[in-house]
Amino acid sequence: MKLSVSVVTFQEIDFIRQSLESVLQQKTSFPFEVIVGDDASTDGSQDILREIAARHPDKVTLLIAPENYGDYGLSNFMSTIDNCTGEYIAFLDGDDYFSCVDKLQRQVDFLDAHPECNMCAHRIMHLHDDGRRELSTLPASCAGDDSGTVESIHDIGEYLFENFSPKAATVVRRSAIDDLPDWYRTTRIASADWVFNVLASRNGKIGYINDVMAVHRKRDGGLTAFYGARRMLSDKLTALETLKEYLPDHQKEVEAAARRVRWKLRVSRLGPLVYKYVRRVNKTRA
Repeated sequence: MKLSVSVVTFQEIDFIRQSLESVLQQKTSFPFEVIVGDDASTDGSQDILREIAARHPDKVTLLIAPENYGDYGLSNFMSTIDNCTGEYIAFLDGDDYFSCVDKLQRQVDFLDAHPECNMCAHRIMHLHDDGRRELSTLPASCAGDDSGTVESIHDIGEYLFENFSPKAATVVRRSAIDDLPDWYRTTRIASADWVFNVLASRNGKIGYINDVMAVHRKRDGGLTAFYGARRMLSDKLTALETLKEYLPDHQKEVEAAARRVRWKLRVSRLGPLVYKYVRRVNKTRA
């Protein structure tokens, strides 16, 4: 199998059909499979999953947890990974969707052409609850680049500084995650997706395609989202300390990333309005 797509979902009845259809509509020159993990949803979305799986029995594998794992989706995510048989693995949450029908083809072509890369990402569109749309962050070396360059290759040090590979944008080589450390499966940190990508790309480069090919629904949630962001920052500091052992050649970049996270934490203590303002200013400058 050339490619597996890991789709994880929990209580996404309003979005899961669009999410899965966006995967099944992908146009590729190679076979791919879709591994769907449902973390014991009770909102009726499992009926949609079973319907779609029944229509695509040779392509869709459905994994339904008998009860919620209770670990913020990590065990559900890993159950899909364990069942992926592809040379490459793509990822999608049940409320996000692919917006370009040749997304997977382009990323697989890129990785085939660049064996030095363990991961390939692209730009996505964040869709807020109020309808606002916001482009995802570019790699720092691409920000302000108006040369028309679409494809580029980056070092993991750049990724440590800025997460430019959201889940819906990521395709990794299966071989790059065969040696995931045991502790990852039981980690409770909120930034587990980012840690996964760091571990996957620690022994290779990261490819980037500067085209929007997926949409991520961003649940704003007011104060809840703000305090969730603070937890993400705190967890990221913990993760960076743990990752030092796995990145012996990138200690300076790890420390630079940690300094940036500590600064963001200090700003967050000034309150949600100040924190949002500073984030907006920084994005405008980029």
